[in-house]
Amino acid sequence: QARPAARGRATWPTCRRAPRDPARLEAPPGAAMIAFSRIMAQMALPSHEVRYNPEDYAAASGELLVFNMIISWVLTYLFNPAVIDENELKARVGYNNLCVGWDTMPAKFVAAPLFAVIIFFQSRFLQLDYWRAALLGQRVLVVRIVNFVCAASWFFAIGIFSIDAAVNPLGHTFSFVQLVIFSYVAFCANLVEVDPRFHPKGAYPFVAIFGVISILFGICAMIQMYKYDPLTGAMGPVPWHLMCLLDYGYFACMGLQGFFRPRAPSLQAPLKLISDDDFQVTPEMNFAQARFPMPPMPPMQEQKGLCCGCGTVAAGPHP
Repeated sequence: QARPAARGRATWPTCRRAPRDPARLEAPPGAAMIAFSRIMAQMALPSHEVRYNPEDYAAASGELLVFNMIISWVLTYLFNPAVIDENELKARVGYNNLCVGWDTMPAKFVAAPLFAVIIFFQSRFLQLDYWRAALLGQRVLVVRIVNFVCAASWFFAIGIFSIDAAVNPLGHTFSFVQLVIFSYVAFCANLVEVDPRFHPKGAYPFVAIFGVISILFGICAMIQMYKYDPLTGAMGPVPWHLMCLLDYGYFACMGLQGFFRPRAPSLQAPLKLISDDDFQVTPEMNFAQARFPMPPMPPMQEQKGLCCGCGTVAAGPHP
């Protein structure tokens, strides 16, 4: 039976607590809170138990970003410390942006490949998030457009490494600024696609603060790039301490956004062999599926009942 709903709001099915995720049980000791370890554990599960938590991929990209920053700054400090004291970005904004650590060799040799992995995790998160929105039937078109644009933004962000900050500071900075803006848009879309009842406490103030910081940082950064005078070394009109506050504030919001993402269900995808244009599957090739058949789905899943976002499984179909 559906719970009584407030006037003007759709009813949601009664939920019951779902079993614990096997991937979380198999994560290495001491790594229960590391998203990267959870993804690796999920990949080791049998094909009929593979589960995907989209938020794990977003969290894993954040973990890799922090690791990338740390290792890049260590390499720069050890092998190219002069760039910390003087570089084209510092000349324009008045302080060292966190990205300065990976803008030069040898840090770039390590940071660029790791950033490619970060792009993969973010793209996977956006793909799984879209599939989930399609299953839930909530603002599918909005999620499709926003997630596609945000994925493209992550691909364009590789300009952080392919455009040398010492040669073209404007193009280098724009590669980062556009990512700042579209990452914020994607976070807003993530809230919009989920029923407000599953928004964490404090999500709305955080969205407002995150938005102000992201937009002001993007505007101020581009102003500083345009207004810099290479002949006299005069910086633009934005005070360096304001730029620094917005810059580091953005990275702080990136680290905190996982706490304010709405609660939403994970996905489960059964796998099997199928034929395609250049290969025909024979019955003998599916011997593994015959020997280890996929366990039957309970009635609530056959009715396409999905988790309503509270870590539970719906006992009936979603509205």
